[in-house]
Amino acid sequence: MKLLIVDDEKIMKEYIKFVISQEKLDIEVFEASNGEEAIEMATKIKPQGIFMDIKMPRVDGLKGAEIIRKELPQAKIIFLSAYDNFDYVQKALRLGAYDYLLKPIAPKDLKEMLKNLMDLGKEEEKSQEKIVDPSYEDDVILKAKAYIQEHYKNKIHLQDVADEVNLSSAYFSKYFKKKTEMNFSHYLNKLRLSKAKELMKNPNLTLNEIALEVGYEDLSYFSIVFQRYEDTTPTSYRRQIMTK
Repeated sequence: MKLLIVDDEKIMKEYIKFVISQEKLDIEVFEASNGEEAIEMATKIKPQGIFMDIKMPRVDGLKGAEIIRKELPQAKIIFLSAYDNFDYVQKALRLGAYDYLLKPIAPKDLKEMLKNLMDLGKEEEKSQEKIVDPSYEDDVILKAKAYIQEHYKNKIHLQDVADEVNLSSAYFSKYFKKKTEMNFSHYLNKLRLSKAKELMKNPNLTLNEIALEVGYEDLSYFSIVFQRYEDTTPTSYRRQIMTK
């Protein structure tokens, strides 16, 4: 596993490397001293895990993580901070942080975090190994589409479908897009809007009822999505099909 340690304090980087060495963990370590270096290094080496200090010169950890997240959405980012600051924690969570550790980190907590990262890496590898047999490939997509077809009316997330086909969410996301040429949210919206257009032929249903029926809890959001995909509002579209 590739691990990037980003901290302007050398002692912290040495401490993490020492624990990795003592535990004989199969982890390749890379280092950076600020967010700017982290962005460059992460883009180059594509680490599975990143220990990211928050308070650093030039580009801080939160900003650095925000930029890295766009390039490497699957990377697990663990923020490190000497400050038990609620605002920092909130921002870290919004960025999809895997965890938030307070300095000084106890050896036991650090060992547990490192082993968790390695276990996740192994799960990713197993997921990729499954996609070998073409018949299995077809089965994955068919099963995923069947699950979406059955549950599109409810709140449904990428993780739900990934669990259904026994793949990690990160790998399933890439695999689904490769096979269907559209990402999960695009596929779900297209399906929901297709169902909505069928229901619009029924004059007894309001647009609000139709939105709820196809999985959108808010009519205004349904209208925004509909216009984005169909280049017209739901009201205009319905008026057109009613006059035909």
